[in-house]
Amino acid sequence: MTPHRTPRTRLAVTGALAALGLALTGCAGSAQASNELGTLTAGTLRIGTTGDTKPYAYTDQGELKGFDVEMAREVAERLGLEPEFVTQEFSALLPAVANGQLDLAAASISDTEERRGTVDYSSHYFIGYISVLAAEGSGITDDESSLDGKRLGIVQGTIQDSYAQENFTGAELVRFPDNNSAVAALTAGTVDAHFLDFPVAEEYAEASGGSQSVAINVAVPEFPVGFPVKKGNTALKDAVDDALADIVADGTWLEIDQRYFPDQPVPEQFQPDGE
Repeated sequence: MTPHRTPRTRLAVTGALAALGLALTGCAGSAQASNELGTLTAGTLRIGTTGDTKPYAYTDQGELKGFDVEMAREVAERLGLEPEFVTQEFSALLPAVANGQLDLAAASISDTEERRGTVDYSSHYFIGYISVLAAEGSGITDDESSLDGKRLGIVQGTIQDSYAQENFTGAELVRFPDNNSAVAALTAGTVDAHFLDFPVAEEYAEASGGSQSVAINVAVPEFPVGFPVKKGNTALKDAVDDALADIVADGTWLEIDQRYFPDQPVPEQFQPDGE
Protein backbone atom coordinates (compact mmCIF):
# COMPACT_ATOMS: atom_id res chain seq x y z
CA MET A 1 0.00 0.00 0.00
CA THR A 2 1.37 3.34 -0.99
CA PRO A 3 1.60 5.70 1.95
CA HIS A 4 -0.12 9.03 1.79
CA ARG A 5 2.28 11.94 1.17
CA THR A 6 2.22 14.26 4.13
CA PRO A 7 1.86 18.02 3.74
CA ARG A 8 5.49 18.31 4.80
CA THR A 9 6.57 16.08 1.91
CA ARG A 10 4.50 18.10 -0.55
CA LEU A 11 6.12 21.25 0.71
CA ALA A 12 9.57 19.73 0.29
CA VAL A 13 8.83 18.76 -3.32
CA THR A 14 7.36 22.18 -4.04
CA GLY A 15 10.40 23.84 -2.54
CA ALA A 16 12.75 21.70 -4.62
CA LEU A 17 10.89 22.59 -7.82
CA ALA A 18 10.92 26.27 -6.91
CA ALA A 19 14.65 26.12 -6.25
CA LEU A 20 15.19 24.42 -9.62
CA GLY A 21 13.11 27.11 -11.31
CA LEU A 22 15.16 29.84 -9.65
CA ALA A 23 18.37 28.13 -10.70
CA LEU A 24 17.22 27.92 -14.32
CA THR A 25 16.06 31.53 -14.24
CA GLY A 26 19.40 32.51 -12.78
CA CYS A 27 21.23 30.72 -15.61
CA ALA A 28 19.08 32.44 -18.22
CA GLY A 29 19.62 35.76 -16.51
CA SER A 30 23.38 35.21 -16.46
CA ALA A 31 23.35 34.35 -20.18
CA GLN A 32 21.31 37.43 -20.94
CA ALA A 33 23.53 39.61 -18.78
CA SER A 34 26.60 38.27 -20.60
CA ASN A 35 25.30 39.72 -23.88
CA GLU A 36 26.70 43.14 -23.08
CA LEU A 37 26.71 44.29 -26.71
CA GLY A 38 22.97 43.82 -27.10
CA THR A 39 23.21 41.56 -30.14
CA LEU A 40 20.19 39.47 -31.13
CA THR A 41 21.96 36.32 -29.93
CA ALA A 42 24.77 36.23 -27.41
CA GLY A 43 28.06 35.39 -29.12
CA THR A 44 26.76 36.06 -32.66
CA LEU A 45 26.72 39.14 -34.91
CA ARG A 46 23.83 38.91 -37.39
CA ILE A 47 24.83 40.89 -40.48
CA GLY A 48 22.59 41.78 -43.41
CA THR A 49 24.17 42.19 -46.83
CA THR A 50 23.55 41.80 -50.56
CA GLY A 51 24.84 39.13 -52.92
CA ASP A 52 25.33 40.98 -56.21
CA THR A 53 27.30 44.15 -55.50
CA LYS A 54 30.83 43.12 -56.40
CA PRO A 55 33.33 44.12 -55.04
CA TYR A 56 31.42 45.20 -51.90
CA ALA A 57 29.34 42.07 -51.22
CA TYR A 58 28.84 39.20 -53.66
CA THR A 59 28.55 35.44 -53.90
CA ASP A 60 31.28 33.53 -55.71
CA GLN A 61 30.75 29.76 -56.09
CA GLY A 62 28.51 29.77 -53.05
CA GLU A 63 30.91 31.80 -50.88
CA LEU A 64 30.11 35.31 -49.71
CA LYS A 65 32.97 37.71 -50.47
CA GLY A 66 33.66 41.42 -50.84
CA PHE A 67 35.14 44.48 -49.15
CA ASP A 68 32.15 45.07 -46.85
CA VAL A 69 31.88 41.38 -46.06
CA GLU A 70 35.55 41.21 -45.03
CA MET A 71 35.23 44.38 -42.97
CA ALA A 72 32.18 43.01 -41.15
CA ARG A 73 33.94 39.68 -40.51
CA GLU A 74 36.97 41.51 -39.12
CA VAL A 75 34.78 43.60 -36.81
CA ALA A 76 32.97 40.48 -35.55
CA GLU A 77 36.26 38.71 -34.88
CA ARG A 78 37.61 41.64 -32.89
CA LEU A 79 34.42 41.74 -30.83
CA GLY A 80 34.71 38.02 -30.11
CA LEU A 81 31.50 37.29 -32.03
CA GLU A 82 30.62 34.73 -34.71
CA PRO A 83 29.47 36.50 -37.91
CA GLU A 84 26.15 35.27 -39.33
CA PHE A 85 25.39 36.73 -42.77
CA VAL A 86 21.90 37.11 -44.20
CA THR A 87 21.57 38.16 -47.88
CA GLN A 88 18.62 40.40 -48.75
CA GLU A 89 17.55 42.98 -51.30
CA PHE A 90 19.23 46.30 -50.56
CA SER A 91 15.95 48.07 -49.83
CA ALA A 92 15.18 45.54 -47.05
CA LEU A 93 18.43 46.03 -45.12
CA LEU A 94 17.74 49.27 -43.23
CA PRO A 95 14.19 48.26 -42.22
CA ALA A 96 15.56 44.93 -40.94
CA VAL A 97 18.16 46.72 -38.81
CA ALA A 98 15.59 49.24 -37.55
CA ASN A 99 13.13 46.46 -36.66
CA GLY A 100 15.72 44.45 -34.76
CA GLN A 101 15.96 41.58 -37.26
CA LEU A 102 19.65 42.30 -37.90
CA ASP A 103 22.44 43.54 -35.63
CA LEU A 104 23.96 45.58 -38.44
CA ALA A 105 24.12 45.78 -42.24
CA ALA A 106 27.17 45.76 -44.51
CA ALA A 107 26.62 46.63 -48.16
CA SER A 108 28.34 49.96 -48.92
CA ILE A 109 25.46 51.78 -47.17
CA SER A 110 26.06 55.52 -47.16
CA ASP A 111 25.43 57.52 -44.01
CA THR A 112 22.78 60.17 -44.68
CA GLU A 113 20.68 62.44 -42.49
CA GLU A 114 17.50 60.80 -43.80
CA ARG A 115 18.71 57.30 -42.92
CA ARG A 116 19.76 58.44 -39.46
CA GLY A 117 16.09 59.03 -38.83
CA THR A 118 15.59 55.26 -38.56
CA VAL A 119 19.02 53.80 -37.68
CA ASP A 120 22.29 54.80 -36.03
CA TYR A 121 25.62 54.51 -37.87
CA SER A 122 29.06 53.31 -36.92
CA SER A 123 32.06 55.46 -37.73
CA HIS A 124 32.83 55.58 -41.45
CA TYR A 125 34.97 53.00 -43.20
CA PHE A 126 34.74 53.90 -46.91
CA ILE A 127 34.33 56.84 -49.31
CA GLY A 128 33.74 56.22 -53.00
CA TYR A 129 32.20 57.13 -56.36
CA ILE A 130 28.88 56.41 -58.02
CA SER A 131 28.58 55.94 -61.76
CA VAL A 132 26.23 55.74 -64.73
CA LEU A 133 26.64 52.57 -66.77
CA ALA A 134 25.25 53.31 -70.26
CA ALA A 135 24.42 51.18 -73.26
CA GLU A 136 26.48 51.83 -76.38
CA GLY A 137 24.51 53.98 -78.78
CA SER A 138 22.35 55.46 -76.01
CA GLY A 139 23.74 58.95 -76.60
CA ILE A 140 24.69 59.29 -72.92
CA THR A 141 28.04 61.05 -72.44
CA ASP A 142 29.96 62.44 -69.45
CA ASP A 143 27.63 65.44 -69.57
CA GLU A 144 24.87 64.81 -67.01
CA SER A 145 22.35 66.67 -69.18
CA SER A 146 22.68 63.82 -71.72
CA LEU A 147 20.50 61.78 -69.31
CA ASP A 148 17.50 64.04 -70.06
CA GLY A 149 14.72 61.97 -71.59
CA LYS A 150 16.56 58.69 -70.92
CA ARG A 151 15.32 55.75 -68.85
CA LEU A 152 17.76 55.40 -65.93
CA GLY A 153 17.77 52.27 -63.79
CA ILE A 154 18.42 52.54 -60.04
CA VAL A 155 18.27 50.11 -57.14
CA GLN A 156 15.46 51.19 -54.86
CA GLY A 157 16.53 52.85 -51.61
CA THR A 158 20.19 53.38 -52.55
CA ILE A 159 22.13 56.63 -52.42
CA GLN A 160 21.88 56.62 -56.23
CA ASP A 161 18.10 56.72 -55.87
CA SER A 162 18.30 59.85 -53.69
CA TYR A 163 21.00 61.49 -55.83
CA ALA A 164 19.15 60.87 -59.10
CA GLN A 165 15.91 62.32 -57.75
CA GLU A 166 17.74 65.53 -56.85
CA ASN A 167 20.22 65.86 -59.71
CA PHE A 168 18.98 63.87 -62.74
CA THR A 169 15.57 65.48 -62.88
CA GLY A 170 15.30 65.16 -66.68
CA ALA A 171 15.71 61.37 -66.61
CA GLU A 172 12.93 58.82 -66.16
CA LEU A 173 13.89 56.78 -63.11
CA VAL A 174 13.13 53.05 -63.21
CA ARG A 175 13.56 51.21 -59.91
CA PHE A 176 14.83 47.64 -59.47
CA PRO A 177 15.37 45.39 -56.45
CA ASP A 178 19.05 44.71 -57.28
CA ASN A 179 21.84 45.41 -59.77
CA ASN A 180 21.49 42.13 -61.65
CA SER A 181 17.88 42.80 -62.64
CA ALA A 182 18.71 46.40 -63.59
CA VAL A 183 21.65 45.38 -65.79
CA ALA A 184 19.52 42.64 -67.35
CA ALA A 185 17.04 45.38 -68.31
CA LEU A 186 19.91 47.47 -69.67
CA THR A 187 21.12 44.53 -71.76
CA ALA A 188 17.58 43.93 -73.01
CA GLY A 189 17.21 47.59 -73.96
CA THR A 190 14.31 48.41 -71.64
CA VAL A 191 16.43 51.06 -69.90
CA ASP A 192 19.18 53.24 -71.38
CA ALA A 193 21.52 53.25 -68.39
CA HIS A 194 21.92 52.10 -64.80
CA PHE A 195 23.21 54.18 -61.87
CA LEU A 196 25.35 52.25 -59.36
CA ASP A 197 28.64 52.21 -57.44
CA PHE A 198 31.76 52.86 -59.52
CA PRO A 199 33.63 49.54 -58.97
CA VAL A 200 30.44 47.56 -59.58
CA ALA A 201 29.79 49.53 -62.79
CA GLU A 202 33.30 48.73 -64.01
CA GLU A 203 32.71 45.01 -63.39
CA TYR A 204 29.49 45.02 -65.43
CA ALA A 205 31.09 47.10 -68.21
CA GLU A 206 33.96 44.61 -68.52
CA ALA A 207 31.57 41.66 -68.54
CA SER A 208 29.40 43.24 -71.26
CA GLY A 209 32.05 42.78 -73.95
CA GLY A 210 31.84 46.41 -75.05
CA SER A 211 28.06 46.79 -75.21
CA GLN A 212 28.07 48.92 -72.05
CA SER A 213 30.48 51.50 -70.64
CA VAL A 214 30.87 53.81 -67.66
CA ALA A 215 29.75 57.24 -68.90
CA ILE A 216 29.46 59.42 -65.78
CA ASN A 217 31.35 59.31 -62.46
CA VAL A 218 30.24 61.28 -59.40
CA ALA A 219 32.48 61.70 -56.33
CA VAL A 220 30.45 61.37 -53.13
CA PRO A 221 32.61 62.26 -50.10
CA GLU A 222 29.43 63.72 -48.60
CA PHE A 223 28.00 60.18 -48.45
CA PRO A 224 30.57 58.14 -46.48
CA VAL A 225 29.85 54.48 -45.75
CA GLY A 226 29.24 53.05 -42.27
CA PHE A 227 27.52 50.08 -40.63
CA PRO A 228 23.87 50.81 -39.74
CA VAL A 229 22.92 49.56 -36.27
CA LYS A 230 19.62 49.64 -34.41
CA LYS A 231 18.80 53.05 -33.03
CA GLY A 232 19.76 53.34 -29.38
CA ASN A 233 22.10 50.32 -29.28
CA THR A 234 25.04 52.43 -28.15
CA ALA A 235 26.90 49.45 -26.68
CA LEU A 236 27.17 47.75 -30.07
CA LYS A 237 27.81 50.98 -31.95
CA ASP A 238 30.65 52.01 -29.59
CA ALA A 239 32.22 48.55 -29.76
CA VAL A 240 32.08 48.55 -33.58
CA ASP A 241 33.61 52.05 -33.63
CA ASP A 242 36.51 50.88 -31.45
CA ALA A 243 37.05 47.83 -33.67
CA LEU A 244 37.05 49.98 -36.83
CA ALA A 245 39.60 52.38 -35.30
CA ASP A 246 41.90 49.43 -34.56
CA ILE A 247 41.38 47.95 -38.04
CA VAL A 248 42.50 51.23 -39.62
CA ALA A 249 45.35 51.88 -37.17
CA ASP A 250 47.07 48.50 -37.58
CA GLY A 251 46.88 48.50 -41.39
CA THR A 252 44.23 45.79 -41.75
CA TRP A 253 41.83 48.21 -43.44
CA LEU A 254 44.47 49.04 -46.06
CA GLU A 255 45.14 45.35 -46.74
CA ILE A 256 41.43 44.68 -47.33
CA ASP A 257 41.03 47.84 -49.41
CA GLN A 258 43.93 46.97 -51.71
CA ARG A 259 42.45 43.56 -52.47
CA TYR A 260 39.32 45.17 -53.88
CA PHE A 261 40.28 48.73 -54.88
CA PRO A 262 43.97 48.63 -55.86
CA ASP A 263 43.67 51.62 -58.21
CA GLN A 264 41.68 53.96 -55.96
CA PRO A 265 43.46 56.57 -53.81
CA VAL A 266 43.38 56.00 -50.04
CA PRO A 267 41.87 58.90 -48.05
CA GLU A 268 44.08 60.22 -45.26
CA GLN A 269 41.61 59.12 -42.58
CA PHE A 270 42.12 55.46 -43.54
CA GLN A 271 45.93 55.48 -43.52
CA PRO A 272 47.51 53.27 -40.83
CA ASP A 273 49.20 54.87 -37.84
CA GLY A 274 52.68 56.01 -38.74
CA GLU A 275 51.97 56.28 -42.48
